[in-house]
Amino acid sequence: MIHYYAIVKGRVQGVGFRYFVQGEANNRGMKGWVRNTDEGHVELKVEGEQQAVHDFLETVRKGSPFSKVTDIQMEPLTELAYYKNFRIKG
Repeated sequence: MIHYYAIVKGRVQGVGFRYFVQGEANNRGMKGWVRNTDEGHVELKVEGEQQAVHDFLETVRKGSPFSKVTDIQMEPLTELAYYKNFRIKG
């Protein structure tokens, strides 16, 4: 299991991006959360098996049909949070 934090920049608010991320996470068995930031970005934390998390983050990088991701900053976290599900916060 690995745990990642990511900030996604671009046209990612007001286009259903958080719901896209949640759907992808749930389809892949990921745990964590996603939310909008005050700066107009989307941030998320995700836990899961290494390859599944990397595949999930690559899908997030590509974005949804209505979004335009211009940058994603990813940071591995050293401790697991043991989330129960993947949800939209805030």
